[in-house]
Amino acid sequence: MSIVVTSPSRLHFSLIDLNGELGRVDGGIGVALKVPSLKMEVSAVDEEVKEKENPKEVVPVLERIRSRIEPGLRGNYRVRILKPLPPHVGLGSQTQLSLSVAKALSVLENRSYSVVELAKLVGRGGTSGIGTAAFDKGGFILDGGHVFRKGEAESKIEKGMRNKETKTSFLPSSASRVPPPPILFQHALPENWFFVLAIPEVKRGAHGPEEVEIFKRYCPIESEEVEKICRIMLMRTLPAVLEKDIDAFAASLTMLQKVGFKKIEVELQQDIIKELFNFFKVHALGYGMSSFGPATYAIIEGEKRAKELAALTTEFLDEKEIRALVTYSNANNRGSEVVIV
Repeated sequence: MSIVVTSPSRLHFSLIDLNGELGRVDGGIGVALKVPSLKMEVSAVDEEVKEKENPKEVVPVLERIRSRIEPGLRGNYRVRILKPLPPHVGLGSQTQLSLSVAKALSVLENRSYSVVELAKLVGRGGTSGIGTAAFDKGGFILDGGHVFRKGEAESKIEKGMRNKETKTSFLPSSASRVPPPPILFQHALPENWFFVLAIPEVKRGAHGPEEVEIFKRYCPIESEEVEKICRIMLMRTLPAVLEKDIDAFAASLTMLQKVGFKKIEVELQQDIIKELFNFFKVHALGYGMSSFGPATYAIIEGEKRAKELAALTTEFLDEKEIRALVTYSNANNRGSEVVIV
């Protein structure tokens, strides 16, 4: 038997609180997209599968699952990636890959896990809950971050009391061991709201040790910056989602590019990202960069206009002799799809 999992990509619009003075940290908003998407097939096989027979990016995920799942995997499994997501560009590829493998194995092994339990199993969601929630139900997502007790780690470790659900330092998901945060708000976006994506072939977004160092260097963020982010989201972004006001929604995301940790993420990017911002300022309702980039997005109403803007964006990048993936998509409001074949 085989399981085919199709999961969305996601845009991470902004982290909320990398200050932590109120006892919580992280939090964020984002959206699941239909395009691009990840598609993989996981098959149960009789013979043992050698490590090199599975895609190299899947091997550590399988090893993590085998080491954590109780009482262990019962079968042997072969994984084929039918349609990949580009890695380290701001689309959440590692979370979708990990959750897709875990979900397929849970079905093949006849085990019932929630998406949060799957995320714990594969070690995702330690900073942002957007990717996990996107995999689960899609749509626009707001997560509530994690309990934060900076400085408590050492004393509690000595007493064997460390709370596994509490963060004690500013770390990205790849280096954090806490489970995914609670989802405070999840809502479908209108079908005629489109995101035009431009992913230039420049240095990939920060990941691994580089990403960890950036968090260490720039955190904590000033509390005044966090307050600005909260005001924008509470008084512009969230009402715009509920009232289906694309102009207010787009304007709020543009505003977020200039505050908090997002401002730092943008400043660390190459000049073409700022040039794309200026281009989208003229041609779109709003714009921004997803996570550490270089995936950059513009917001537009209607598929016809999205297609036209994608063509204009391609021309703009061609003139600068920069190769890029340019596409467009509306929101995935359903989450991942699992099919038994």
